[in-house]
Amino acid sequence: KFEFAYQNSWGITQRTIGVMVMVHGDDKGLVLPPRVAGIQVVIVPLGIKNNSSDEDKRKLAEVSMNYYMQLQQAGVRVFLDDDNAHSPGWKFSEWEMKGVPLRIELGPMDINKGEFVMAKRNILDPKAGKVTGKDSSMVKDVQRVLEEIHNEMYLAALKERDDRLATVDDWKNFSPELNAGKLVLIPFCGDKACEEQIKDKSKEEAADVEVAGGLKMGAKSLCVPHEAKYKQNCPTKCINPDCKNNTVKQRTLFGRSY
Repeated sequence: KFEFAYQNSWGITQRTIGVMVMVHGDDKGLVLPPRVAGIQVVIVPLGIKNNSSDEDKRKLAEVSMNYYMQLQQAGVRVFLDDDNAHSPGWKFSEWEMKGVPLRIELGPMDINKGEFVMAKRNILDPKAGKVTGKDSSMVKDVQRVLEEIHNEMYLAALKERDDRLATVDDWKNFSPELNAGKLVLIPFCGDKACEEQIKDKSKEEAADVEVAGGLKMGAKSLCVPHEAKYKQNCPTKCINPDCKNNTVKQRTLFGRSY
């Protein structure tokens, strides 16, 4: 028996990838969250000079490969960039542009000290993003820093979203918050015709306002948040001045498409 399937549109799509790039990316390129990055860690051997001994070269290659094998066996998606055709600085820029979350820098001096350096991609300041790890706890140190990167990226994105979220009860504050590039939580009756009125009114009120991106489109409903914190102190009157509905029970998130 054939029946129509009940589906939603919450699948992973190109749009989801686009949002990830836009939210986390910076002037250097991509910044990928560790849990979805194709390569989570790149190892860049360095510190070899023209007068470096064969022993230093051999030891560096050996330890670099050892790190690679340990991380791979621990389930970390790792790449060893031991190509001698490019300088370490060139490699740094290349992997930063590709958004690899964590870079391991390893040289003869680090090996002698039983240490290595980790550079977090999510922190632009080269000095602030550097973390020292120990050879004896290499895998645990890398896994710990990857988790730190995940948490830092999540909290930064969450803060930016919350900073752009406004709770509005009265229509007079609706368009100003919307025109400031924010998402607005409003009491809304849910009626389709009412939403069309809100869209038209917000578009009209933005006609003389310079909006980021240059588009002055009307607001539309995006979702009805389930969390209780978004339902607190919700007015029963729909925000649309022309709507007579007084039975609103929760807020709806509205925003403008750009």
